[in-house]
Amino acid sequence: MELLKLKEYLTGRNPRPAELRRPSAVLVLLAEDELVLEVRARSLRRQPGEICLPGGGMEPEETAVDCALRETEEELGLPRQEIAVLGQMDYLLHSNGQTVYPVLARCDKALLSALRPNDREVERVFTVPLDFFRQTAPCEYQYHQKSVPGDRTPPPIAENLASYPTLRRGPYWMWQDCCVWGLTARIIGLLLETLEAAGA
Repeated sequence: MELLKLKEYLTGRNPRPAELRRPSAVLVLLAEDELVLEVRARSLRRQPGEICLPGGGMEPEETAVDCALRETEEELGLPRQEIAVLGQMDYLLHSNGQTVYPVLARCDKALLSALRPNDREVERVFTVPLDFFRQTAPCEYQYHQKSVPGDRTPPPIAENLASYPTLRRGPYWMWQDCCVWGLTARIIGLLLETLEAAGA
């Protein structure tokens, strides 16, 4: 092992998070005083029927803003030129190793009646008044995430996995028949913090 080469390599690079999956971006779209949300299509393999924001995985060399606008256009049929980007909020680290970049934007409410959702991805689109989230504290759900050994787990590991139960918590809001939870609820909480910090 050549330590000088190793030192040169480490000195000339910027550390980055290890073991991260492909980053993604979502559009936090305000139609004047309402937040635009989607119900994911029931035919999707991952998270069918859940409430989400428009967005998806970033392509190589694509910025978070470009990704959020592209995905919104693909999912909702809303042309990117009709969207006014306000800026990027703080990013979140998902438990699955994914970095999610929320992009805050606005559009005219009149455009919502002309949306053409992609039915392969989106079951329906709806809006929630921003004041609902501002005036309604989220509820909290809890669940235990336990590690279960598989067939190929060595006995020393399997014996200890049971001692690693993890209690996880998360916020959620009920809006009419919709439960807004998970990463989407975390991003809405971040939106509320951003609005308060900006005095908006």
